Amino acid sequence: MELIKLLTVLTIFSIIPGQLIRIPISQSAIVTISDIASAFLLVVFLLYSTSIKKKLFLPKSLFIPFLIFTLTAVTSTILASVNFSQREIFVALLFLVRYILYFSIFIIVANTVKKTEVINWLNLFLTTSVIFSILGFLQFIFFSDLTVLAIYGWDPHQKRIVSTLLDPNFTGGLLTIAFAISISLFLYLKKRIYLVVTAVLFSALILTFSRSSYLALVCTVFVIGLLKSPKVLVIFLFIILLSFISIPQARNRVLGALALDETSQARIQSWSKALMIFKDNPILGVGFNTYRATQAQYGFFASEQPEGGHSGAGTDSSILLVLATTGVVGIAAYLAFLFAIAKTVTKNVRSSPLSLGATAAFVGLLVHSQFVNSLFFPQIMIIFFFLLGLCVVYDN
Repeated sequence: MELIKLLTVLTIFSIIPGQLIRIPISQSAIVTISDIASAFLLVVFLLYSTSIKKKLFLPKSLFIPFLIFTLTAVTSTILASVNFSQREIFVALLFLVRYILYFSIFIIVANTVKKTEVINWLNLFLTTSVIFSILGFLQFIFFSDLTVLAIYGWDPHQKRIVSTLLDPNFTGGLLTIAFAISISLFLYLKKRIYLVVTAVLFSALILTFSRSSYLALVCTVFVIGLLKSPKVLVIFLFIILLSFISIPQARNRVLGALALDETSQARIQSWSKALMIFKDNPILGVGFNTYRATQAQYGFFASEQPEGGHSGAGTDSSILLVLATTGVVGIAAYLAFLFAIAKTVTKNVRSSPLSLGATAAFVGLLVHSQFVNSLFFPQIMIIFFFLLGLCVVYDN
C-alpha cells in the first residue's frame, strides 16, 4: 500500500517534467514520464489487489458509462482498420490504452485513499501546481521564444508562459483546475496559504495569454461565486478586468478573439475540418485516435509538415474530436460519461470544498475543451481523474 501511495505521488509529480521528456516509440507515438509512472502505478495496484484478494470498489455510475464509451472507441478503431495501415491502427490503440491507464488513476485513488487523507492529497496537488507555475515564470523570463522548437513540431509561442507542457493553452487549463481547488479550500478552511497559492496560480494563468484559459477561468469564478461566495465573484472579476486593462498583451489577445484574428480563424478552420470528417463518417466515425492519419488522407496538412506537428492528432475541440472519430454512437456514450462525472462532482457541491472546487474545475474544463483538445491531454487527464477519485472518497 505504501508503494502504491508513493507511485501515486510520483504520478502527480509527473506533471512537472510534463512534455519535456518524450520517448519516441514510433514516428507518431511517444511515451512521457506521466505514462511510465501511471503504468507502474497500475501494475503494482493490480498485483497488490490480487495478492490480498480484495474486491475492487468500482462506482457503477461512472465505470459503466466509461466502459460503454471505451468499447465504442475500440469498435470504431477496429472497423477503421480497413482504411489505415497496421502501424496507424497500432498507434490509435496505444492512445486508447493510455486513456484507460489514466482512468485507472480514478479507481486506484477511490480504493486506496482514506477520507482523512484527502486534504493532504489536495495539498500535494497544489504544491505540484505551484512548482509547475514557478517553472513557468522562469521559462517566461529566460526562454520566452519557442521559435527554435518549431522544427520539432511545437508551435512557436512567444512571450507567453508555457511551462513544461510547452503550450500556453494546456498550461492554462491545468492552472485553472488548480485555481478552482485552491480558492475553494481557502473559502472553507480560511487558511491564508491557499490565498497565496491562488495568487501564484492566477498570475501564471494570466501570463499564458490563453483566451480559452481566460474564458475557463471566468466560468470557474462564476461557479464558485454563485454557489459559495458572491464576494469572490465580484473581487476576481474586478481583478481579471484590471489585468486585461493593465497588461496590453492580455487585452490585445481578448480583442483579437472578438476581431477573429489569425489564431481564431485557424480554430474555426479546425472545427470545420472536424465537422467535414464527421459528415462523411456519421455513425462510428473514422476510428478513435485515427484523426492524424485521417487528416493526412484528406490533405489537411501542409507539405512541410506532413503529419501536422504535435497538434495533428487532434482538433480544437474535444467534443468535435469524439464526434469525428467515434460518430453519433461514440458522442452519445461520451456525453453520458461526462454527465456521470458531473453528477459525481456536484453531489455535495454546497457543503464540500472538494466538490465545489471539482465542480468549478469541471465546468471550466468543459468550456476550455471546446477551444483546445484539453479533455484528452495527458497531464490534464491525470489530474482530473485523480480529483474525481478524491471526490468519490471525500463526498461518499
